[in-house]
Amino acid sequence: MPVYYNDGLDDPVQYDRQASFVGGQISNFRENLLNESQAEYLKDLDTEKNGILKSRRGFHRFADLVGTSSSTNTQGLAYFDTDASTAGGGKEQLIAFADSNIYGIDSSGTITTIDTAKVNSAAAQVDFCQVADKLFYASHVTNDRVGQVEWTGGAWAVTECPDGPTNSKYLVNNNFRIFAVQPSDNQVYASDILPDSSDATVFPAANAFKVGLGDPITGMASWVGFNVVVFCKNSCYVIDTNPVPATASPSVPTASTFSIRTISTSSGCLSHGSIAQVGEDLFFLSRSGVRSIRRTMEENMVASDVGVISYPIQNVIDQINWEQTEKATGIFWRGRYILSVPTGSSTTNDTTLVYNTNTQSWMGVWRGAVTIAAGVQSSYINPVDYAVTQFTGGKPFLVSLDKIGNPLQFRDFVEDINLVDTDFQDRIRTATGVDDVRIKNGGTGYSAGTLTATGGGGSSFAGTYTVSGGVIDSVAITNTGSGYTSVPTIVTSHAGNGDANLEAFLYMDTGWEATTRALTFGEQMTSKDAEFAEFEFDRSDAIIDIGVLLDNESSDNLADELDTGSGELRLTFTLPSTLGSGAVTRFRYSMTQYPEFRELQFNFKQSAQAGTDSKYLALRSIHAGGFLNSVGVES
Repeated sequence: MPVYYNDGLDDPVQYDRQASFVGGQISNFRENLLNESQAEYLKDLDTEKNGILKSRRGFHRFADLVGTSSSTNTQGLAYFDTDASTAGGGKEQLIAFADSNIYGIDSSGTITTIDTAKVNSAAAQVDFCQVADKLFYASHVTNDRVGQVEWTGGAWAVTECPDGPTNSKYLVNNNFRIFAVQPSDNQVYASDILPDSSDATVFPAANAFKVGLGDPITGMASWVGFNVVVFCKNSCYVIDTNPVPATASPSVPTASTFSIRTISTSSGCLSHGSIAQVGEDLFFLSRSGVRSIRRTMEENMVASDVGVISYPIQNVIDQINWEQTEKATGIFWRGRYILSVPTGSSTTNDTTLVYNTNTQSWMGVWRGAVTIAAGVQSSYINPVDYAVTQFTGGKPFLVSLDKIGNPLQFRDFVEDINLVDTDFQDRIRTATGVDDVRIKNGGTGYSAGTLTATGGGGSSFAGTYTVSGGVIDSVAITNTGSGYTSVPTIVTSHAGNGDANLEAFLYMDTGWEATTRALTFGEQMTSKDAEFAEFEFDRSDAIIDIGVLLDNESSDNLADELDTGSGELRLTFTLPSTLGSGAVTRFRYSMTQYPEFRELQFNFKQSAQAGTDSKYLALRSIHAGGFLNSVGVES
């Protein structure tokens, strides 16, 4: 209740806090109704069960697949894995489809051309599944039927199935059979067991069936047991495909023996790529948001939309470009459902949503640094597909295939003791060039011109810059160069007054940002005067700016270029180095300079003046104190 009168000589200080960030982003509700573990906005950040808000790990270019041209048509990414007991011997490769070609990538990032012009389209999405020692894809160029990629022991072989669906989509493996959809008749086709393109029959004619009432099929997934879930645009169904008897000569169940059960007649899937198995559940993108198949099955019983799990970030869901959602792609990886979608007017997956199943909360969005050209925002991370590798002798790691053909390795496999700052940055343009140039000081007296670089051990870097009133206001990289082993010095073609400072980065900052819940000090209606704020960091080394929002309006920053700590001394390092402290670091600021307010928020960003060795944020909690002001009854 509001404070109407206070005759105390010394008002008691009221306290509020952001105790942790384990509750993730809740941006679809009023910020002053969030609890102590929830935040209004999180970008390129992550948190574990301990609730500490951390910079996400970076995506690093794993292989130079097809250059850096934005016109590259990347079509799909699969992990091919066979053991040494197979006929062709063991083989482990990432298989990438791009511009109708098929490429193999080994554990060291070495590229092999498996075959050229073997996909029936140079631009369309390629769906695939592995059955035993063969990778099947849709579709082969010759007759538009399902294609087969096989390692024969000494070489790759790409062949076409002799029968079955044409221009097929949504291939899945269930019970050692291929299930594929033929769009022309909207039917599902099931192959024989352990299919092989050399067989006379791969897809028996009797093994085609329809589901639903004419609703177009938009995706499929193999589920628990022998179930296949068929998703339509506005409905979904589960198919029991019957187990095969464990006998020497089993009889293959035909489609007529399958049982079809309706899951929902009102909720469907918009993208086959968005479907991911999460434990014994399936997550997918529907028109109402991200859904759980198990919870969707419960909706008819409880008469509510319990199947939707993305309500906390519905404002982000509403920004999706629904005309391009077929391109959305997702994966479940280390306790997180990662979903990349196109937003706004983007025709590529420019925004990645992350749901932490350990904390059952949304970690906000991952986009990397965002640039704005002609008023349009653009992200430099645009996943087309994801794959998980498990090369012999190494750790499993997540790889994304981006729009310009680069397989990007997610750096979360690096152990904490071995982390360096670049593991929290992205490197997507090139393996040895300059990825970013930042304007530290625009200088004076400059004319527009070109950029070159000296030092760093590399060559061929080139760029341009523009000016406004003699001040450099934007830069563009036209050639990243190559061979750079250290950061070069950026040189402008016009000397100006010699006071500009443009800094090169071999890695790109993610542009992380966080906005806390609204602190109300236990009272929604009464205005307050802030007394202090205290921020706790846990082995953080970021240099940050702390913004203040009073009643949702930005005010003067509370802190600029705050050095949050020295982090930890990690391998590798160059002597002399400062030994980092494992203690919690606290910074306390007076806030008496700010006017009265009803609710208070803090915004955290990496400072524009941060150097190459300041990337890792580890924010533990925020505490604040203030005084409640009495109000008149008429208020």
